[in-house]
Order: sequence, then structure tokens, then C-alpha cells
Amino acid sequence: MSELRVDSRWWYWVAAVPLVTAFWVVCSAWTYVVVQLVPEAVVADAGDVLSLPAVALGIPALVAFLAMPLALWMDGHAIDDAGGDWPGDDFPAPGIAVLADVFVVGGSVLLFRGSTVGALGVVVGAGLGSWVAIRYLRERRDHVAMPASFWEWRDELRAGDRRERADRTSGKR
Repeated sequence: MSELRVDSRWWYWVAAVPLVTAFWVVCSAWTYVVVQLVPEAVVADAGDVLSLPAVALGIPALVAFLAMPLALWMDGHAIDDAGGDWPGDDFPAPGIAVLADVFVVGGSVLLFRGSTVGALGVVVGAGLGSWVAIRYLRERRDHVAMPASFWEWRDELRAGDRRERADRTSGKR
């Protein structure tokens, strides 16, 4: 692990993608269990089991997925600017994240139009996006100092807030 500090919070958007995906998987599993155990809870097909949690998580999940390519690009440039030995050319994370977005958005449109194939697109996009995010965060951890605990993360956020307040009072932007 490196001691290089990067003044970028873009990686938080990247970390949100696997969290949203995991939450969606748990909600989908819960919906499936309810449909199986409660006779009154009837759904038409497997696509409905996936789409019910997707509706509940829709806007936050879509925002996290759509922000990820920009977040990957911005964070990678912040690491380069800080002088890190970032292997950004080896792994085109922003491009793969755009592909994941195409699957998620396209699958969502198909799913809400009634096509069960759309569920496959959403699953592929969510899986691809989560894989990119996890791989990126692992590589980032090897090249940049990142919080290892909740307390370090809290201290990082507080330090950033203090810098922003100091910049505002001194007139810097």
C-alpha cells in the first residue's frame, strides 16, 4: 500500500455501484422468497421479481451507474496529477463502465416495456459495473492511501471539509 494521498472523492461514486448492486440482489432475493412463501403475492414472471426491487432502487442505482464512468475518469486523472504510478492504460475502466451503463439502461427500458430479456441486460450491466468498480478500487488501494476503517474515512471527510472552508475564506477556488 502506498502513502500517496490524493485529494479526490470521486472514488466514492465508484464504491457506490457494488453497494447498490448488492442491495438490489438482497432485495431481489427477498422478493423471490416472499413470492414463493406468500400465496397472495403473485407475479407474472421472473422479470417481475427483478423489476420490483429495481423500481424501488431505480433513481439511486441509475445515478450511481451513470456517474461511474465520469468518476473513474476524474479519479484516475487526480491520481496521475498527484504523481502516482497509476496503471490507467492497462485497464480501460471508464470505457467498460459506459458499456455497463448501456446494458443497465437498455435492459431497464426493455424490462419496463414488458420484455423479460431486459432482466438479463440489467443483470449483465450490474455485474459488469460491479466488477469494474471492485477491480478499480483494489488497484486504487495498491497505489493510493485509502481509509482502512470508518474512523479514518471520517477523518478524511473532516480534513476535506476543513480545506474547503479554508479555501472559501481565503478566496481560493
